[in-house]
Amino acid sequence: MATATLQGPLRVYGRRGDAQEVALVIARSLTGAHVERVRPLYVVTVGGRKGMFRQGPPSLIVEVDGAGFDAGRSEARQAVRQDIVRSVRGPGLDGVLATIPDLRIGISFSSLDPAHLRTTGPLTHLALDVSARVDGFVLDLHNGRLVSMTGEVLGTTERLLVEGPTPVDPSLARIRGRLVALLAVAARALTEYDGRDLAEARDGITRWVQSVGLTNELEPHELAFLQRPAGEFDDAELAYGSWQVEGATVLAWALELIDELPAQDEAADPTYLSGLLCFPDAAKTLAVLNLGRRRFQLGVEAEAERHRAIHSKLRAAADGEAAADVTLSITTERLRACQWLMSGGTYSSTGV
Repeated sequence: MATATLQGPLRVYGRRGDAQEVALVIARSLTGAHVERVRPLYVVTVGGRKGMFRQGPPSLIVEVDGAGFDAGRSEARQAVRQDIVRSVRGPGLDGVLATIPDLRIGISFSSLDPAHLRTTGPLTHLALDVSARVDGFVLDLHNGRLVSMTGEVLGTTERLLVEGPTPVDPSLARIRGRLVALLAVAARALTEYDGRDLAEARDGITRWVQSVGLTNELEPHELAFLQRPAGEFDDAELAYGSWQVEGATVLAWALELIDELPAQDEAADPTYLSGLLCFPDAAKTLAVLNLGRRRFQLGVEAEAERHRAIHSKLRAAADGEAAADVTLSITTERLRACQWLMSGGTYSSTGV
C-alpha cells in the first residue's frame, strides 16, 4: 500500500483515533460535506459535484490518513518530523517531536478561501477541535505555527516570533475554569433561595472552587458574589446568579460532557449539572473536567446562530408574558456562552 503525503497547509497529527470515524465526525460538522474512500485516505469534500458532471473544484478538502501511521511504517512519521524541524522554532518543539513515534493519524485541511485558514478562521478552529479529539497537535503552515490541542502556541516561524502570535482564546483550560465559575455563582444564588444552612453552603462552595484550583477564571464581581455574607442579596442579584447555570450548561456541552442542550423553553437543571461535576468533591470534579474535549467550533457557531435568531424573535415579541420572559432569559445566557466560546475575552463583557 502506498503512503499518502498530506499536503494541506493546515495539518493535525494525533496519537489516537480511527481514520474513518474522524472523517465522518468532520463531515458532520461541515454543511454539504461528503466522505469518500480514496485509498489509503478518507477524503471529506465540500462543494463541487461527484461524478461526470462535477462543477468546479471542491471549496474544501480534508484528507484523513490512518494507514500511513500503521505500526511498522515510518515514512509518514519521518515526513512529519522533517516538516516540523524545517518550518518552526520554539520552546515546545522538543515535546512535540517526542510524540512522533506514537502518532497514529494525520489530517490535512485545504481551502480555496484563504480567509478560512486565518488564525481566527473556521478551519483553524476545526483543526484545533480535531487535535483535541485525536490527542495531538496542529501544524499550521499557513500561519507558521505549531499549536497544542489546548491552543498554546508551541513554536512559530521567525516572522511570527518577531510579530508575536496570538494564542487561541478561550483555551480548553479557560473553558473548564469558566464552567466552574458559572456553576459556583449559580449554586451560591440557589442556596440563598433555599434559605437553609447559608453560611455552611457559602463556605462549601468557596472551598470547592479553591480546591479545584481554577480561581483565576473568577472575575472580581463573581469572587465578591461568592464571598458575600449570607442573607445579604437582593432579588435582582439572586436572579442574575441563578441564570448563570444556563451558561454553565452550554460550556458543559462545549466540553462534550453532555450530548445536547435542554429545549429552548426548558431551564437547565442545576442539580444535574452539579452532580455531573461531582460537586463538592474537587478531585472528582477535576477528573471529569479532564475528560472533557472541546466540541468542534463550527458546531458552536451553528448553535450561536440558532440562539441569535431565537433571541431576536423573542426580543421583538416579548410583552411581559412570564413564559416568554423566562425563555428570553434562558436564550440570553446560552447565547452569551456561545459568543464567548467564539471570541474569548472577559465573560461578563460578552455581548448578545
